[in-house]
Amino acid sequence: MPGTIENFNRAFVAGADAPTDFIEKVEGQTMAKPVAVKVVMKCDSMLMLSITRPKGIRDPIHQHDDHETSCHLVSGKLKLWIGGEEFTANPGDTWFHPKGVPHWSEALEESVQVEVKSPPVKTW
Repeated sequence: MPGTIENFNRAFVAGADAPTDFIEKVEGQTMAKPVAVKVVMKCDSMLMLSITRPKGIRDPIHQHDDHETSCHLVSGKLKLWIGGEEFTANPGDTWFHPKGVPHWSEALEESVQVEVKSPPVKTW
């Protein structure tokens, strides 16, 4: 259900009702394969996403100049590069992208992460 994020301000969202976009670009940079982004919650101060990455997908290096992002890995394994530092994320790990800091991630396994953006900004 692309384009529904703007009207998705609710107090409760059943998982089956959360709209999903398949994105091919992030911050104007083209992805190698589409990535599933499910909008699980949006309110005035934040946007919560569930992102499913197929194994082998790597986001292009990009940065967010208008918001910060906190991320939590639910399943899978990711290689992360944030501001010149490299990390390996396993289920249960959490990381942060400050405003203006270049970063990318690569799915070493099919992965699902929860991401919270503040303020609520759609970057795809």
